[in-house]
Amino acid sequence: MKKLSPSQALNRPLIRTDDSTYYGKHEGLESTRRLGFRIGNIGLLIGEQATCELSEVLQICTIPFTAAWLLGLINLRGNLVPVFDLYQLLQLETGKGIKKMLLILGREKTAGAIVIEELPIHLTFTENDKLTHLPPLPAIIKPYASSGYEKESTVWFNFDHLGFFETLTTKLAL
Repeated sequence: MKKLSPSQALNRPLIRTDDSTYYGKHEGLESTRRLGFRIGNIGLLIGEQATCELSEVLQICTIPFTAAWLLGLINLRGNLVPVFDLYQLLQLETGKGIKKMLLILGREKTAGAIVIEELPIHLTFTENDKLTHLPPLPAIIKPYASSGYEKESTVWFNFDHLGFFETLTTKLAL
């Protein structure tokens, strides 16, 4: 196989040999593939059309007189992005000594960053995985998790990060 230069590799058309791993048939059922992340024992699915990226924890500029779960702002390509600690907001235990990362959801003025302890994972769901009744969620997240799936004993909620970030901005001041 001929090796490509980095610019050739980035500019070539994306050809998937088997689209069924993204959308299509999985075990004979219609399926969809999503990216999810965990905050404690809560599994959250990133919107299908959402922009997201993973980053090292950058220098965070703290903002005085704000809630403790707002860690501050980062400069991401010239845009100020708020960094939220959902472990602190939801009063969940964090892993001691675990390397933390930033999951940045959205872009430019709608972006927000969430501290995570595990890499996001790809999940494939079928209609059989869809939940008809959702388990209880913390009140602050519940309005932004309208549906969900169960996969391998973990519940994954569809997460409206834009609505969630908007709500958090109204609760920033102490």
